[in-house]
Amino acid sequence: MPVDLPTEEVPYLDKVLHLCEYLGFAWILMQAVRATRQPEPEYRCWVWMYATSYGLLVEVLQMVVPWRGADWMDALMNALGAAGGAWVGDRLTLGVRPPQLAEPDSGPRPRDV
Repeated sequence: MPVDLPTEEVPYLDKVLHLCEYLGFAWILMQAVRATRQPEPEYRCWVWMYATSYGLLVEVLQMVVPWRGADWMDALMNALGAAGGAWVGDRLTLGVRPPQLAEPDSGPRPRDV
């Protein structure tokens, strides 16, 4: 059931909500991807691209829905929120650490006989 927000009373509340929603979305996505142990430098970019693409798709789909309207500023706020979520997700974790490259281990050393 749609709820009318008091956007007239608080300027740019809609944009702030878009930014916060995609910040949370990207942060959760970052935690999920980190848990899969993907290579670290690549997943930050993929999280941002996925969340931004999803936000852009939602705005494009709103163009064809008669009672909805697309706003490119919403898409920009989605992208900024996704960037913030990827940044925060990189620094604030839920105990899941990315894999570290271990030094080669030669294994147990045989005893000299």
